[in-house]
Amino acid sequence: MCSSTLKWFTMAAIFCLAADFHTVAQSGGSFTITKSVIAGGGGQASGGSFSVNGTIGQAAAGTTSVGGAYSVESGFWAGGEGVSRKAPFDYDGDGKSDYSVFRPSDGTWYLALSQGGTMYVQPWGAATDKIVPGDYDGDRITDMAVYRPAEGKWYVIYSQSATINAIQFGLNGDFPLPQDFDGDGRSDFGIWRPSDGTWYLGLSQTGSMYVLPFGLATDKPVPADYDGDGKSEIAVWRPSEGRWYVGNLATGGFGTFDWGLNGDQPVVGDYSGDGRSDYAVYRPSNQTWYRLHTDTFAVVERQWGVANDIPAPGDFDGDGKLDIAVFRPSEAKWYVLTATQAILSQTFGVAGDRPTENAFVF
Repeated sequence: MCSSTLKWFTMAAIFCLAADFHTVAQSGGSFTITKSVIAGGGGQASGGSFSVNGTIGQAAAGTTSVGGAYSVESGFWAGGEGVSRKAPFDYDGDGKSDYSVFRPSDGTWYLALSQGGTMYVQPWGAATDKIVPGDYDGDRITDMAVYRPAEGKWYVIYSQSATINAIQFGLNGDFPLPQDFDGDGRSDFGIWRPSDGTWYLGLSQTGSMYVLPFGLATDKPVPADYDGDGKSEIAVWRPSEGRWYVGNLATGGFGTFDWGLNGDQPVVGDYSGDGRSDYAVYRPSNQTWYRLHTDTFAVVERQWGVANDIPAPGDFDGDGKLDIAVFRPSEAKWYVLTATQAILSQTFGVAGDRPTENAFVF
């Protein structure tokens, strides 16, 4: 179907304001670290007869590690092979994506929370808003948020504090794309402007802004963490070529990869569970998913869905791997195929709803 040649180049014309990345060290004799986050790798905690490096530690996630005069509870060290991952579209923090929709007709979010089996209803937004769910406060829970094109403004409800924030960032016609571009565990305000093919990124870690020309007006934005370093790369998919262009903010390089055909819809995500997003497209013409795993370059093709289904991938079983899934408006029903080939179905929503898992499928 596609070429599998990956090419890397040097990214030119990158303009950066106040970029300051650093790692944090923790030290001291006998102490306890609780819910500690060392982002970017390389951070070190030490004291007495032990040391913990921030380049590994995924196995410590959700557990308590003890030894000598220290204990580490729910520690996450991001960057390197042990990148800590969280489920997308997880509104209750249990590690699973929740069946969730935004109803433009009444500007309301409806969430079927997998933890406890309860439903949450929250009026938030208007019919013409774009939904932009993300973890803006870094508590590993997805926050409800909308982008209002007419105002170029983001409206976010922070799950951690139950506070509301309105951020002016963007213009009418922009693609709002919240991603963790700096590796601090929080979704950054990011937009791609097709009118000039430029990315504008407001980084939460330093408060700095990146402005990067990258892409053409007819491209589709597909930012994601393709290399597994805990930071999302800027990226576009060019339908006319079926080609992906991925730019690395850290190195200034960019690569190209051929995958997909004109008319496909990119459905990027980590389907293999290795911490890196895979190249993936959904083809509405034959309701088939085509994906290429970035760790092994294994090709997986699977027909899943019927005509007029809405692709809505998420990690519904909490195994760390994205599941292929569709929302069927005619039945108001979800159909999920997990990585283990288990089939899940859930009636939730009504015709006209937009699954939040479809928020960034263009």
